[in-house]
Amino acid sequence: MPSLEELISAGETAGKIARASEIARGEWEKIRVSLALCGDMGDFHGDDFMLGTISEETITREPLESPTKSVSLYSPTYYPMYLVENLYELREKFHEKNYRTTEALYVYVELVNVAAQRLGLDGTLAMGFASGYANVRTGWIAEKGLSEQSAIFSEMFFSDRPKKYDWDFHWTSITRKFGEIYEKFVAWQRSPALYLRESKSKAIVKPFIV
Repeated sequence: MPSLEELISAGETAGKIARASEIARGEWEKIRVSLALCGDMGDFHGDDFMLGTISEETITREPLESPTKSVSLYSPTYYPMYLVENLYELREKFHEKNYRTTEALYVYVELVNVAAQRLGLDGTLAMGFASGYANVRTGWIAEKGLSEQSAIFSEMFFSDRPKKYDWDFHWTSITRKFGEIYEKFVAWQRSPALYLRESKSKAIVKPFIV
């Protein structure tokens, strides 16, 4: 039979995950609005994500320093099991920094990756779409997915607007732009030859500095 301390710990953990799920659900709905022209990505389901807690003892690598604000895959925030902590940090820092944090970056990578799969994108294209979305939302570059996909996503997104990250999910110009980008990724999925042709020049890309 579990001890009182174990029961209390389990209850605190469950409560923390439940609160994180509510934060994730709110961000999911914002993404859903912005991707309305791509199709309906459906409701948020916690089972689609690694919503758990992790102790500090498991962190074995420090984030690599980078003057370009590109986040290394060795950063603790990279891993999906840090989603709960990232959600809390996103909420905690939002008043001061809005979405301009690495925690927001990886929250959005995880959420949009699932959304992209729901909308029909597969594998690396879903992750590339997610990384591109997270990049234009936060100003940070995630080293997840293929860099050329994220680069083209960013290039398309900022093709007719200043490189600013304080846009609103509800803006018509935003939903239209995401619709255009989504169609580009769908076209790549249908034609690998088209993807190779259009992405070749972006295979090596220098991350922009925010």
